[in-house]
Amino acid sequence: MNYPTIKLQFDQKLDQDLAWDFYNNQNFGGCDFWKERALKHHPILINIELSEDKRKYLDNYISEYYLSHKDEIESLSNKTTEYLKQEQEKYFLLVDKIFKNYPWPKKELVGNFSIFDFCPRFLEDNEFQVFIYDNRNLQLFTVFHECLHFIFYDFAQKKFPKTLGKMNTDEGRFWDIAEVFNAVIQNTDDFIDLHGKIENIGYPDHKDLIVKGALLWEKDHDVYAWISEMLK
Repeated sequence: MNYPTIKLQFDQKLDQDLAWDFYNNQNFGGCDFWKERALKHHPILINIELSEDKRKYLDNYISEYYLSHKDEIESLSNKTTEYLKQEQEKYFLLVDKIFKNYPWPKKELVGNFSIFDFCPRFLEDNEFQVFIYDNRNLQLFTVFHECLHFIFYDFAQKKFPKTLGKMNTDEGRFWDIAEVFNAVIQNTDDFIDLHGKIENIGYPDHKDLIVKGALLWEKDHDVYAWISEMLK
């Protein structure tokens, strides 16, 4: 099986663009991303409300933060790269088992470190974000969570072209199903062995769907059958 390369890097401009996006679109899936994932770690950003040019204020804050914390975030990034190196082979073998050797659709997946805990993914660009200040387990959880999206979405679109193949991947029913799948899978014993037990997996809005998805997965551990049932 040919596995993709997972490349971890910094992209300050992406951090600035996404922080601005989340400032302007704060609530998603039952979470207040700006309050819970930006202000929680950077409380001084509450002062953005006093600025006449909010985008400039935010960009300047991020630029100055990267400069003043350069050694710290580089050290943390090196540790994360090492964590991934230790566990990624086991991860790929586990995904092979779940998807019955369905091929990975991408040759390279890029994880961009972020000073914010937003952690979005971009299917079209093969990219996602990782919060630089998370602990080992949460960082591995994020990397494996986002990478799992890439193979799940490809599988679902190709196996269900008349339904999921025509749906939006960033919101709505397809997005719900994809997030629930990851929440269910990453709470199985195999994934807990891989990155540890993660509390409160999934979005608040998906609480009931996660319970349903977990029960369905226990039936036969088959991705195609699971998606079929979740679509009913």
